[in-house]
Amino acid sequence: MKKKDVISSLFWLILGAGISYGGIDLELGKLHDPGSGFMFFWVGLIMMGLSLGIFLQALRQKNAVGALGLLWSGVKWPKVIYVLVALSIYALVFDTLGFILSTVFLLIFLFKAIEPQRWTVAILGAILSVLVAYVVFQRWLGSQLPKGFWEIG
Repeated sequence: MKKKDVISSLFWLILGAGISYGGIDLELGKLHDPGSGFMFFWVGLIMMGLSLGIFLQALRQKNAVGALGLLWSGVKWPKVIYVLVALSIYALVFDTLGFILSTVFLLIFLFKAIEPQRWTVAILGAILSVLVAYVVFQRWLGSQLPKGFWEIG
């Protein structure tokens, strides 16, 4: 049993329960008319599910010596830096370029630079992902996404 995983997963389980409870207090609404607590409720449930999975996995495993060293052994640090820089730039241009354009550029960069894909896969994957996200958040949930200076979306 990994004691640290057990303790941290219990912390996140309790935090997720609190977030879900707060979402219920804020009113869930309905799927086509979500209330202010809708996202909080589901995020809390997802947190609880993931932390429960880590908790059960930690109970099954034996304590590994040098596990922290193994955790960081295969990390490709340049790619981590690229992602952090790309996400920072994305946050800076998100309102100016708008959701659709900035997210397409971000995803193409991630598809090409982080896990290299063919150009057709990167471009089509980015466009399809953004369109699905747009339909879900803008059309179904009625969220307000930035349109950018071209008023796209």
